Amino acid sequence: MSVISSQTFKVRALWAWHSARLFALLLVSIAIILGAYLRLHDLGHFEMSGDEAASWAAASAPSAQQVVQVERSVDPGKLALYDLILHEWIKLFGDSLSAMRAMSAALGTIAIVLVFVAVREVCNSLRDQPNGTIAEFGDLAGAFAAILYATNVEMVLSDRTVRMYPLVMCAELLQITFLVRAQRRGGILNYAGISIFTAVMVACNFTSTFLLVAEALWLGWLLLAALWDTRTPRLAAFRPGCAVAAGIAILAPWLPGAFALSRSAVAVGAIDWIKPQPLSWPYMTLRHSAGNHTLFWTFVALAAFGIWGQWRTARRVVEFIALWTIGPMLTVMALTYLVHPLEFERYVLIALVGMVAFAALGAASVRSTGLRIVLMLFLVHLSLRPMHARLKRSTEAAWREATNLAEKRTPPGSKVAVFPSWCINVVRYYMPHDRRDDVTTTDAQCGTAPVLVMSGIKMSQPSAIAEMDACYPRTLATLPSVQVRSR
Repeated sequence: MSVISSQTFKVRALWAWHSARLFALLLVSIAIILGAYLRLHDLGHFEMSGDEAASWAAASAPSAQQVVQVERSVDPGKLALYDLILHEWIKLFGDSLSAMRAMSAALGTIAIVLVFVAVREVCNSLRDQPNGTIAEFGDLAGAFAAILYATNVEMVLSDRTVRMYPLVMCAELLQITFLVRAQRRGGILNYAGISIFTAVMVACNFTSTFLLVAEALWLGWLLLAALWDTRTPRLAAFRPGCAVAAGIAILAPWLPGAFALSRSAVAVGAIDWIKPQPLSWPYMTLRHSAGNHTLFWTFVALAAFGIWGQWRTARRVVEFIALWTIGPMLTVMALTYLVHPLEFERYVLIALVGMVAFAALGAASVRSTGLRIVLMLFLVHLSLRPMHARLKRSTEAAWREATNLAEKRTPPGSKVAVFPSWCINVVRYYMPHDRRDDVTTTDAQCGTAPVLVMSGIKMSQPSAIAEMDACYPRTLATLPSVQVRSR
């Protein structure tokens, strides 16, 4: 009996060792636990940024209607979906930095699971002749993508910030999932999912349209490929494309006003801080997002290995992930040269997930379980190596200390000026509640406030800085990235 039990144990252990799906399940579990810790640990360590303050100012308004109104002034050109959700979150948990960032961290943790789902579905739906072995490959690719996303330093930092990007990421990943499902299977639920999450992601942030451009290129490429090669099994393009258009149509009542506000904001210089970048910007962005050079070139090697190993049976998978990665970046570059500079890393976070998916494609092509474990440990080690320093080193201005000094130097009722104007809400956040109305802006105008809290020196016009120097010649304190001045 003991011999039989021993043999049974060996058989089961051998099955577990070679089971791709069990390995994928364990990998996803590790990704969720590790990713949640990195996103939720010590959320109040960094001070609030000016961008976070804009989200707080809108979401902390007394009513939903006022949230929309404030959002139009502090973040013009965007629909207020994220701010309305944060508004309800603040009602439940308060507006402390840790509480507000916890919503982003929770969404970022959910995104880890959605990365697994999206990459798995891309591999399963776009691969030629899906079967059980291919499904296991999809599980592995999705799991490796999840662990790489969970430990990516740029994604972690984004998910620890009071901004809409984690919500956008969740919506984009769900939209991708339903899109590729509909291409293989069709179905009213898949088409509805495309439309709903297209509307949600665009309502969160218009930068989601960069992904829509990549998907339009993908659908167009499929139509052309069908004309050239009639023997290749066809993936649906027309109906999924119509579902995307329907999702945009859902927002039709609100889009004209939002676009008008966007144009006005651009005209008055709201995004003048974004400077043109060299043609190598896509490469530099992907390299920087990896966290270190060794990890980036490991991603490149894995992507090349995955393309080589999967090209015959998964050519469509490779093509889709390629457009997923480069499509948003090429769109941003086109807008930069034709309209206005928009080359900002957080506008193309979905492209960085495409890079992770490419690396996962190569990692999933490794056949040995032992090598998979070694590769996973190596990738996690490289990902976590820059994490500690980035999570402990603040790059934000010392707003709390600057605000406290300005508050002590001015009596109640006396104004405290802030330059540049987009930083006003972060000073209001740190100002005592009864003095928040004392905070005012001053852009290249002296005004009457006796004390100025000043930042953004490198991003502002030299003439405006000269005006502030003349109005407030005395420096009371020079803090990290911020000064407190007086007349």
